[in-house]
Amino acid sequence: MKNFWAYQFIFVLTALVSTVNASSADPLRVKVNRWLEVRRPVGQVIYVNGQKSQPAKNGLRIQSVGDTIITKQGSSAVLAMDIGTGFINIAENTIVTVNRLDKGTGGGRVTQLQVKSGQVRMQIRRLTHDTSRVEISTPAGVAGVRGTEFGVSVQDNGKTGVGTKEGSVSTSAQGKTVLVNAGFQNLTIPGKSPSPPVPLQDNPRLNIRQLVANGNQVRIVGNVDPVNLVKFFQKSINIDEAGNFDVNVPLPPNRQVEAEVITPLGTQQPYQLVVP
Repeated sequence: MKNFWAYQFIFVLTALVSTVNASSADPLRVKVNRWLEVRRPVGQVIYVNGQKSQPAKNGLRIQSVGDTIITKQGSSAVLAMDIGTGFINIAENTIVTVNRLDKGTGGGRVTQLQVKSGQVRMQIRRLTHDTSRVEISTPAGVAGVRGTEFGVSVQDNGKTGVGTKEGSVSTSAQGKTVLVNAGFQNLTIPGKSPSPPVPLQDNPRLNIRQLVANGNQVRIVGNVDPVNLVKFFQKSINIDEAGNFDVNVPLPPNRQVEAEVITPLGTQQPYQLVVP
């Protein structure tokens, strides 16, 4: 759990209607009854509170900083925000931790969650209070919205892909801000400025250039949309900023490699790669 707090917040996504500056942070917080409710858990969904863990059942309310939801392989869940602010759809193999659930002195409600790796999709209604914020922290920084629908994919090395379906989101890092409007996507790499927005693909296509067996290993060389997540045998791999990868995975007895591609908006496509 301690590793969740080790990352520097250098990446900021905000809705078009919000401005990110020093004044947006609330210096004081007011204790209120805030919560997130687990909805539609599927498969193995775990709720972690301190040193204790248990299955996350439908209707469970999460209220404390540090509380964590973990989805295992083939599992998923939805977090519903109090007062009907919106929903966070959590894909499989994703870790979501509460950073902040409170109310600022200005009266707005502040919700901050952390996603170390995996994929989430946000559906947030337009926030009516000027100081209300909904934010997602990744290994690259913080993602904040004020009313939009967008998805975030986070590779194990912190590379963060963003796809905006509705509304408008801005991505900021290294002193540069790039607007990602509806129908566009971009990529932010820790330590670098956000990439320029390009038309939204939401395309889980997997392009294989090389598939060669070598003893009990298989070398796989290929390419995907760089904002996507790629998995072989349910294990995520890192891809470069152009979407290229070159990995070795175990060769199974049936000579079929299981692969999967997931877009920031959560579109998934499984593959069975037959090794010649």
